[in-house]
Amino acid sequence: MTRQELEQLSKPQLIEIILQLQARLAQLEEQIQRLSQPPKDCSNSSLPPAQSNKTSRPARPPKGKRGPRQGHQGRSRRRQPPDVIIACRPAHCQRCGADLSQAPAKLLGSSQVVELPRLQPVVIEARRYQVACPVCAHQQGAQYPSGLEPQRTFGPSIETLVCYFHHCQHVSYERLQQLLSQVFGLTISQGAMANIIRRAAGKLQPQAEKIRVTIRASPVIGGDETGARVDGHNQWQWVFETPQASYHLIVPTRGSQAIEQTLGAAEPQVWVSDCFSAQLKAPAKQRQLCLAHQLRNLQYGIDAERCVFCCRMQQLLRRAMRLNKHRDRLSPHFFAGQVKAIEAACDQLLGGPVSTRNGQRLRKRYGKHRDALFTFLRRPDVPADNNASARALRKSVVHRKVSGGFRSAWGAQAFAIFATVLQTAQKQGHDILTTLTSALDPSPEAPPLLSLNPLERTR
Repeated sequence: MTRQELEQLSKPQLIEIILQLQARLAQLEEQIQRLSQPPKDCSNSSLPPAQSNKTSRPARPPKGKRGPRQGHQGRSRRRQPPDVIIACRPAHCQRCGADLSQAPAKLLGSSQVVELPRLQPVVIEARRYQVACPVCAHQQGAQYPSGLEPQRTFGPSIETLVCYFHHCQHVSYERLQQLLSQVFGLTISQGAMANIIRRAAGKLQPQAEKIRVTIRASPVIGGDETGARVDGHNQWQWVFETPQASYHLIVPTRGSQAIEQTLGAAEPQVWVSDCFSAQLKAPAKQRQLCLAHQLRNLQYGIDAERCVFCCRMQQLLRRAMRLNKHRDRLSPHFFAGQVKAIEAACDQLLGGPVSTRNGQRLRKRYGKHRDALFTFLRRPDVPADNNASARALRKSVVHRKVSGGFRSAWGAQAFAIFATVLQTAQKQGHDILTTLTSALDPSPEAPPLLSLNPLERTR
């Protein structure tokens, strides 16, 4: 509007225009402030790396002659005892054409190649016979060998491979069907693979229950959770872990009922987790907040508001983590003095003024959970973060992204059982494939099926 048009307006009309402009100005200022703040990513929040913006890697300068780095000790593959030896001898003399097949030879060199034989399934048929005793005429029937029962279609090795590829290498049923057909020459339906997984989970269930009992008796337990898609509905996968064991559970709720279902009446001495409300309801005598989460949250306060409190608190937490890292090299008296100084500095920070919004929010959190910040300094068996729990869920996230989720409730429970048993075995230094083989073989002490001496062959 021009000046002349404004002079012709009445006072109430001018007041109304000014109020509209003020409202519009406040809206634009809020929008500018929101856009000027740095985005949240995995470095300054709990946002997973997959949802963070990824910058392009800068172009590498062209290199000259490629070779090992200076000081690098090169290693080559060691030769193995050969299973097959092919003698490469000249047959005829290239000069005169004489026969050289029987002439003495001198070894000039050898070349070794590792190869796989052709993979194909072997059909084993057991025929059960009955024999009459020549002394007492008793009719004696033979029993089927272990692994060749009438109700079985596939042998223990095939069942172990199906479980290994599906749960450890995250191969879906459809792709696994193609893999077995094209690589092994084995025709198997997706329903048969699902039945194998279901039976295997039933065999592993007692081991998973023993692991849950072990977790309940542990003095220090870490916990974390992630989303899971089950039969078209959102559910949650929980993990409860110690340095020696991991227990997985998939339930419809993210509430503390999952913790109650796992722990029962047990009360651990220390609970290690993030600041999620359900985790804070765990019945533990002491707690340890994940400092890795807190460092990222403080980083956002530094990036967005240049908060002095966030910067100093972050430095203090890093100082505490460095001190814990060098605990074994310090004298107990010096270590205790450093812990006392860190806690005094924390109390001073929490009692000081904070002007930024994120800083005030974090100061309120740390004031409420002050006793859960430095438990790891008072107990050497307590970690400063719950990164071990997050790593325990990493393969589950990969499986969810590859497969899209579980089609049935039993499939989700089977995955939790497999994750419990196999991760625990891996923590204890056992090979995963060996663990599966020993768990799924109905009679591990019996000789393998292919080592039996057949009486007749029909193929």
